[in-house]
Amino acid sequence: MAFGGLVALTAGHWSRLSPRAAAVTGWAGVGLILLACVWLTSETLYPGTAALLPTVGAVLVIGAGCAAPSQGCGRALAVSPMRAIGRVSYSWYLWHWPVLIFAPLLVGHSLGLAGRLTAALVSLGLAALTLRFIENPLRFAPAIRNSAWRSLGLGAVATAMTVCVGVALLVTVPAPVGRGVPAATLTATTAPVPAGSGLGAYDATVRQAFAEVQAAVAASVDLEVVPTNLDPPLADAPAEADAVLFGGCLRTPFQSGQPECATGDTASSTTVALVGDSHAAMWNPAFRKAAEQRQWRLEMMAKGACPLTDLPITNPLRRLLQLVQHCEQWRAQVMERLRAERPQLIVVSAWRGYGIDESLTGFTAYDAVWLESLTRLVRQLRDTGAKVLMLGPVPNPQSPVPICLSGNLNDVAACSPDRSVAVNEPGIAAEAAATEAGGGQYVDVTDLFCTDRRCPVIVGNTLVYFDSYHLTIEYSGLLAPVAGTLADRALAQG
Repeated sequence: MAFGGLVALTAGHWSRLSPRAAAVTGWAGVGLILLACVWLTSETLYPGTAALLPTVGAVLVIGAGCAAPSQGCGRALAVSPMRAIGRVSYSWYLWHWPVLIFAPLLVGHSLGLAGRLTAALVSLGLAALTLRFIENPLRFAPAIRNSAWRSLGLGAVATAMTVCVGVALLVTVPAPVGRGVPAATLTATTAPVPAGSGLGAYDATVRQAFAEVQAAVAASVDLEVVPTNLDPPLADAPAEADAVLFGGCLRTPFQSGQPECATGDTASSTTVALVGDSHAAMWNPAFRKAAEQRQWRLEMMAKGACPLTDLPITNPLRRLLQLVQHCEQWRAQVMERLRAERPQLIVVSAWRGYGIDESLTGFTAYDAVWLESLTRLVRQLRDTGAKVLMLGPVPNPQSPVPICLSGNLNDVAACSPDRSVAVNEPGIAAEAAATEAGGGQYVDVTDLFCTDRRCPVIVGNTLVYFDSYHLTIEYSGLLAPVAGTLADRALAQG
């Protein structure tokens, strides 16, 4: 809507485009819209920067029409069928989502392609009916059209009714709460290894810490009903998206710079740096608790949608919005700080969805280019004098977990993916080899989340993910003993 308003306000500028420029602009917009149709998938982070693809496309089409409505794409859009769709388009927009949401509930199963197309056609029929018998009679009623006061009054009443219904729903519709038996909280109690111990002692401590978590994961894999004491509650999960920004320490894609974000014992002679994108930041609660216990200084440097690898972001839309510039500048600043501060250990993590969900970056996780950049990164970090610990990916739950659980309060397994689906075993093995080739240490964290067959999204009474791929602060914090033992071992190795 904001973009539409901007087009309306700048219509005079658009109208001054030459016919040739308008034609090129319009067809470019159509191209972006068609690209969105085939490029965006169910795995795409949406809405997000990917939403700019169809939005900017629509802006270009409308803007071009201000200058040359009968030329370029305007000529194709002026044919009768397209104009008919245009007349009903807003009503269709209003109807399509409720139909797509409620149709699976009515038929008792998820919709395939044919089912989704049928739902879209049903919503088109409903849109045509409501446009003909409700919207147009109200819009064109003489009593309303001939009186500005009646028109404004009707709008005010409709707005007030909408607000009242929304408030009533908030008050009367309860938040989704499980009715399962209260579950025990995961407790991992592995103590730090005494100073001066051999590597065998560190390895044994890591195995013990993993085993404690694995036992809790195994005990939770057959959980059926969401427990009443789920932590965080499903209604509170969306708020974690803001909480994991850690007061600006996790930079958003639109922010530049990296403030100092030191926790633990900030005067300690041992510094551990946690570096990467939001998938590094989500490990902050675990490493922060470990740092506090061991009197380390933990420095977090993280930026959303910007892995530390040197892969160029080639997408022109992201460059237009200066997301590329922010990311490249951040990478350079972080590398400079790491060389200057010389932490003893650098822990690195990154999202592995790049390219796989068409995230408009220009590179793809796990491919040969990604693996080569991983080796280069580890070597660069090792050149600072630090040990390097690369964290493997967390399993992909395949859907927004709180939303899935809200619709399956009595069937947690419906939201817990099979390990074979959630984990890219060959990709992890390739990353481990690439990391070790650069002189770093790699940790496959899969067993902290999965048994050999399934990855439960609730462990004990703790919600594992607050969205489709980020750990909750609570679950990350419970993994502090594991994070601590991994860091201990990494620091102890030569």
